[in-house]
Formats: sequence, C-alpha cells, structure tokens
Amino acid sequence: MNRHRSAPLLVDRENKVTTPLKRLAKVHAEFDERYLQELLVDHPELLPVQDLRQDIGDLICIGREVAAGDSGIIDNLYLSTGGYPVIVETKLWRNPQARREVLSQVLDYTKEVARKDFDWLEEQWRNFSKGRQPDSNSLLDIVSEVAAEELDEHQFIDRVNRALDRGDIISLIVGDGIESRLQALVSHLCKDSAHLRYSLALVELACYQMKGDHDLLVMPRIVREVEPIQRAYVKIDVAEGLEKHISVQPIVEDKPSEQIKKRRTTLTEEDFLNGLDEHLGQALRKKVEAFYNDLIERYDLEPEFKTAAMMLKVPDPLGEKPGVSVMAFERGGRVYNTGHIVNQLTRAGVSKGRSKEIASRYWSRLNQLDQGFLTDGISHTRSNQFVPMSKLAEKFDQLESTIGEVVQIIRDELSNRIE
Repeated sequence: MNRHRSAPLLVDRENKVTTPLKRLAKVHAEFDERYLQELLVDHPELLPVQDLRQDIGDLICIGREVAAGDSGIIDNLYLSTGGYPVIVETKLWRNPQARREVLSQVLDYTKEVARKDFDWLEEQWRNFSKGRQPDSNSLLDIVSEVAAEELDEHQFIDRVNRALDRGDIISLIVGDGIESRLQALVSHLCKDSAHLRYSLALVELACYQMKGDHDLLVMPRIVREVEPIQRAYVKIDVAEGLEKHISVQPIVEDKPSEQIKKRRTTLTEEDFLNGLDEHLGQALRKKVEAFYNDLIERYDLEPEFKTAAMMLKVPDPLGEKPGVSVMAFERGGRVYNTGHIVNQLTRAGVSKGRSKEIASRYWSRLNQLDQGFLTDGISHTRSNQFVPMSKLAEKFDQLESTIGEVVQIIRDELSNRIE
C-alpha cells in the first residue's frame, strides 16, 4: 500500500469548494536560503522549539550571520525567554550540501557557543539590533518585553550562563525539506553520542502554494531529534603499564522523552516547594501548597514555574497566546500582583482601556485585603514590596474569592474575543 503524507486543504465554506494545496517542488526558485533565514528572524514562532523543551518560552533572534570562531558563521542565533540559546542552520532541499558537512557545522557551532557567556550574547544583540531598531533596548529589556513577565535580571543572567556552561543549547537544522539520508545520520548520532548534552533537531518547513502567485502556507514540524542525555564524568586512574588492559565504553539507556523533559526543567514544582520550606517552614508551606492547588483546580488555572516564582495564569481558550497572570507566588515566601496583567490582556485581544479597567479594579480589591498589594501592580524591580505569605495565611479564603472574581472577568473577555 502506498502511503502519502497528509496535506492541507483550502476550504471555501461559502461556496462549498475545496482546493488541495500543492507543495513546492523539491527544486524550486520561489526563495533562497537568505529568504528563509530572514523569515525566521521575523517569525521565530515558526520554529517548534516548545516540542523540545516545555520551559523554553518565546524566541528572540539576537543575531544573523554570527561569527563562531574558526567554526564558521551561524545563520541565525536566538535566545529564549526561558534562558536557552538556540542555533539555527538553514538548508534548502535543492542545495545538496554535503550532509555530514552541515551536521558537522552545527555541532561545531554548538561547541563554540557553549564556551561563551551572557555578555557575548548581549554583544551579538547589540550588533544585530543596531541597524534594525534605531532605539534598541538592552537584551534584558527585550527579553522582559517579549516574555511579558517579571524578570529578575541577576537570576536570568545566571540561568543563561549555567545553560552555556552545561552546553544546554538547542541546535536546529531547518529546511523546506529534510533528506532521508540526513535523518539517518542524525539517527546514528543519537545512538553513538552519549556525551551530548544539547538538543539537536531537524525541522522541516513544508511550503505550499496558495491561490495568490506569491502567497505560501508554511507548516513547521520536527522530523528528527536527538534527545538530550544526562551524564556524569568518571575519572579512572590506571597504574602505569595497565592502560592497554582497560576498556571503557558508554552505555546509553533509553529514557522516556517526557521524563527527560521534566528533569531538565530549570525550576520545577519540587524546587519551588523546597524554597518555600526554607523560608516558611514545613507547616506553612503545606498550607500554601494546598491553597494554590485549590486555585488551580477550582478555577482551571495553569501554573507556570519561572526562575524565581510560580505564576498562576488564566489560559487562552484557543491555546494560541500566552495566558494572563493573576498572581505570582515567589519561592522566597512572598506573593505579588504582577503589573504585566495589562499587557497580557492587551496581547490576548482585549482593548487597552478595558485591560486597564480590569487590572485597576483587581488591584484595588487586593489592596483592600492587604495594603502590601499596590494599586498599580508590582514588578520585580520593586521586590522589597512583595507581600509575605505569612501575613496572608489567615486571609487565603478572601484572597481566593478575589482571584476567582477576576478570573471569571478575564475568562469572559477572552471568550468574547472568540465570538
């Protein structure tokens, strides 16, 4: 039986006409690799990195044609709001560059970037943004803006530097079609490279011709990935003369991908609770844990664990946009009403005026509960004004009711956007 890959279908619901979209030929003249690189600069969301790391966040392109020492030139370099460097090498199907060469290049780039630090990434961003954004912000500013979340600068820089020190880098070979022989090479690498710590993936951007002569539908998917393997180093001292009698071979055990992804998350719930234990003691920690779990279950919220805090979010009903944060629980034993709620509501499609109205009413209600909650929201730059959980322990019922009210208002607004 012949197997055909599913293809997109354009549906005209009014005239009840369906049109199968035709994929570009393997050899075409629609665009070149430079076009593909610029497309990924403007639309990093085309890179399906969330399938590799659940905690990666959003991507920010910080460099094009970045010099990587003697290794060559990196096509596109990114930094994620989760603190992960991402390397992209583009390769069109029609350009039969030696498969081992492109794979070797990416591995060399990864090793070279792993020797760098945050200051080097900042330098690449300055060079890249100079000609594109006349009033460009610092790299930390742009990360905070894209993430629309509180950003502890010192912790974020430390997080990036730790990722670089560990070689915890995502490397992608991206093309309009991925050859089977390149897939085979990566598959072989996956079995024979127990020393790898980074993630390597082949990403296909399947391009389909739309009705217009110049319109394309681009569908990204991961064709093959090398799952990261945790490793440890063992030093073996051998007496002189016995070296030839010692044989050391790595043994790689298959691990379920979900277990690996969970273990690699920078800040897990366990880390968060350990922080609460340290600052609040076990008894109060258990009360806080029960409180936020009840909020999650009762109001169908999503917890998102960050470097320093756990954010409770109202999820986007379409699953297309980031959620809206209604409360932040800091692992240091404090809470705060994040000031980013206005931008998050606006990004979700709520008008700016309505977003400010919702936030202002919510913040006022919280301030009535405890004056430590500021009526204009709080950012990480005002961390000295976070509210200790110990002060709120006897008011959790009232706090839950207040959060529940704003959650319903936000959910109604997001539902109206769909309608």
